[in-house]
Amino acid sequence: MKLLDRHILGELIGPFLFGVAAFTSLMFAGKELFKLTELLSESGAPLLTAAKLMAFHIPSLVVVTLPMAMLLAALLGFSRLSGDSEVVALFACGVSLYRIALPVIGVSVVVTGLSFVLNEVIVPQTNSAHERIFQELKNEPPPSAKPFLVVDAENGITNSVIYVQEGFDPSTQTMRDVWVVQYWNDKPAIFVYGREAAWKAGTEWAFRDGYQKVIGEKGIGGQTITISFRESRTVKIGKTPDQLALYQKKHDELSFSQLREYIRMLQSQGADVNEYRVRLYEKVSLPLASLVFALIGTPLGLRPHRSSSAMGLGLSIVIILAYWIFMHYMTILGNTGAMSPAAASFIPTLAGACLGVALIARAAK
Repeated sequence: MKLLDRHILGELIGPFLFGVAAFTSLMFAGKELFKLTELLSESGAPLLTAAKLMAFHIPSLVVVTLPMAMLLAALLGFSRLSGDSEVVALFACGVSLYRIALPVIGVSVVVTGLSFVLNEVIVPQTNSAHERIFQELKNEPPPSAKPFLVVDAENGITNSVIYVQEGFDPSTQTMRDVWVVQYWNDKPAIFVYGREAAWKAGTEWAFRDGYQKVIGEKGIGGQTITISFRESRTVKIGKTPDQLALYQKKHDELSFSQLREYIRMLQSQGADVNEYRVRLYEKVSLPLASLVFALIGTPLGLRPHRSSSAMGLGLSIVIILAYWIFMHYMTILGNTGAMSPAAASFIPTLAGACLGVALIARAAK
């Protein structure tokens, strides 16, 4: 690494770490603190529980604050370099602005990669843990005990409808109190009930302690036939344990691949998936905001009247608010179907990147 790169990186690290800590603290105080305090006072939970809730919630906030910290680091870092006339000296030595900005772009790429890892690997798990503790404090049943409905359909044709009354336990791969209506030629043909159903392999489930009704044209003389059973009876319902587990989670508890699979299943049921598709694409566009803010912050930090740290912080807040308001507006358009979910998710990122490139090109003249 060249001396110039080390020097610029040294100017970025301090403001970046400060930005992550400051913005994360502000977001936690504004979004979670009062709700957490009220819940703990009502439930009488110990401080250790509060610490766990805080620790599990912070990763989801850090994903959002990393781009903000990148903007602040670029503004303050280049403001200090510009204020001490170091940038002027570099220009006099024939070093272009593009070369000066290269370390910042490199850092933003690393931060973008870190955001992807957090959002894909860590945040879904910590959000699930946070939600689990939150429900325990509120005396609500865990997600594994909540009822849900699944429609197994393909190409617009319904194969079966599954209703799980007492939830699905992923650890034992067992559904409890299960009702299944199987279709034949797009008409209800067989009804199966089981007190529990355990996964065997593929899409086969072993139903126990229940009964089966053959109805309509599948019955003898068109009459309904009821067959009770105590021992295991194999039933194909078209869903694996991993797929069923997706119905019990919120979108922020799913990784990119899981959310994509969940969207595919909802689409096969004919459900509206615009909101979920927006969330899917935001898992990519949100981390890219670090690169966008680095492009914007670098040329703005070179302005002489930005030498004050307070001015740099204030400018970063204004830019962040403008960006998130625009992004929120586009999200609404994507959720309602007024705009393609992909376009709604990526237009703010592309617009910010174009603005950053234009500002750098103008400053380099």
